[in-house]
Amino acid sequence: MAVVALASTALFSVMLAGCSSSRSNDQSDVAADGCDNDVYAQAGIDWQQYSGETITLSAQEHPWWNTVEPLIPCFEELTGITVDASVLGEDQYVSKIAVELSSGSSTPDVFMVNQFGQAAGSGWLEPLNEYLDDGAVTDADWYDFEDFFEGASDYGREDDKQLALPITAEAQMLFIRDDLVPDAPTTFDELVAAAEAANKDGVAGFGSRAVAAANQTPWPFGGFAFSSGGEYLDAAGTPQFASEANVQALTLYSELLTQYGPAGVSGWGFQENQQAMQQGTLAIWTDSSTFLGSLKDPEASQYAEEINAYPFPAGPSGVSSPNAWFWTIGMNSKSEHKDASWLFMQWATSAPVSEAGAENGASPARRAAWDSDGVSAMIGEDNAQRTKEALDSVDSTPLANAWKRDAWSQMSDPLARAINAAVTGGDPESELRSAQASAEKVAP
Repeated sequence: MAVVALASTALFSVMLAGCSSSRSNDQSDVAADGCDNDVYAQAGIDWQQYSGETITLSAQEHPWWNTVEPLIPCFEELTGITVDASVLGEDQYVSKIAVELSSGSSTPDVFMVNQFGQAAGSGWLEPLNEYLDDGAVTDADWYDFEDFFEGASDYGREDDKQLALPITAEAQMLFIRDDLVPDAPTTFDELVAAAEAANKDGVAGFGSRAVAAANQTPWPFGGFAFSSGGEYLDAAGTPQFASEANVQALTLYSELLTQYGPAGVSGWGFQENQQAMQQGTLAIWTDSSTFLGSLKDPEASQYAEEINAYPFPAGPSGVSSPNAWFWTIGMNSKSEHKDASWLFMQWATSAPVSEAGAENGASPARRAAWDSDGVSAMIGEDNAQRTKEALDSVDSTPLANAWKRDAWSQMSDPLARAINAAVTGGDPESELRSAQASAEKVAP
């Protein structure tokens, strides 16, 4: 799944490149300055019980990794466990991790889960329930699993087995220039009216992704489809692209972009929309909450004060069902260091690390992190609370039915092309019927 990896990495000007298991300068600084591990000492477990072991961690370039990497010396000091970490760009990572795990390798012990459906279906993920329930390695009260957004924890679960832990959570929002749109739209009808009113004086009224790319456009269109009562795949994995609800949603989506969108929007992904919003040539943009930090950054955004985030509007039946995304980490089912790996996973997804990630621009999967002073200072308390409320109410079922399928990467390609074709003048129903026929050929 590339959509949120791309979205998230866009927020950071400095990313790790290539594969590295060496300590960065930031890590050396942390080690030199010492670590404040008092908060972990409050957990009623022996963090040193697997001291001397070495675990391997594989990650892809991502804001979560940017937060965790400089803190690894603190984990090593806390536990006596050595972490041998490597990071790759997304394309390299997806290929490499699949080769390693499909071969039955015992390494990496812990890995970022990019293709959840493939990992779960192939048996690569160790069920985590017994670790969560084992008082010797988990202090349930201190770890507070219930602090995770329900949609985030659900996304890592299959058949009552917790196969992965959430590290970030993102919800589809409306980003609005308050000086141009004083009242945030709460329904699709209000969205159309607001886009029309703001579409003047060199400013486009509405923007979203429309490029014919599977890792881009199906994600934001999802909010329109789901809020119209549609779904991409049903619970059995059968494509539903051409449903009446989805046709209605694509008709609206294409009209918004063709009538009130920027020139050339049919070739736009998140990058172009983000830049236009920062430069003030876009009044309303719908995309992932992970972009809010960059839009509120006065060094990157000319209209940082005026831009704020609001809930995704309700569809025809009065229901708002925005899309979402959740990054997770999992444990290799073949790992030879499972208990030590669990201590790392517990530490890396704990409230203190989540709050550190939030203050560095990652979109945390824990509720408490959104209440931190650092997040409020970065994006504003009102924005933080609206985003938290959106994440708390997200129904991850439509997302899971599609993106957790191993074949979704193939099925989403014709969907992306159908959306793009509708934006360039094609008939929404005909385009979606064609996309469904293509998707049915690869559906399980």
